[in-house]
Amino acid sequence: MNPLERLTVLAQAVLDACVTILNTTTALAPTSQFLTPARPAFDCEFVAVWVSRLSEDNTSPLNITSTKRRNHFGNVILATFVIYVVRCAPMIQGSSPPTDAAKTASAATVQEDGWALWNGIRDVQDTLFDDCLGVYFDGGVPIEERGGYVGWQFTFRASIEGYVP
Repeated sequence: MNPLERLTVLAQAVLDACVTILNTTTALAPTSQFLTPARPAFDCEFVAVWVSRLSEDNTSPLNITSTKRRNHFGNVILATFVIYVVRCAPMIQGSSPPTDAAKTASAATVQEDGWALWNGIRDVQDTLFDDCLGVYFDGGVPIEERGGYVGWQFTFRASIEGYVP
């Protein structure tokens, strides 16, 4: 693999894992599945992954945070991965609001997506990333209903290897 492709290959592996995990749910994975360079525009029924940040963490037991000293103690590159799974929310039809049953069914689908991804990503993290370098879960938050869309946003940071150009 070309070292410049490493980040994209890892993001694709995260997306593939999400699709596999979501295919174990009642609603299955959305058919729209893609990598995106930034926060995606919301549309109905998709799963997307993007890298929202590249940063450093040091390896010094002294917790040296000054970047000028990191070369003495080493550092770790952290890639922040963001996962979106978005579903269609029940909408007003004519002058009729969505039924309680439709809202409850939508909630069940979204909660199942979230629970499956939370457990599934944690289960496969060692196959996606180097277990010795570390993976840090920053959590998942529901996407509030807006414009007919609901779902989840998960964020985690994973240590990745760099390269020398």
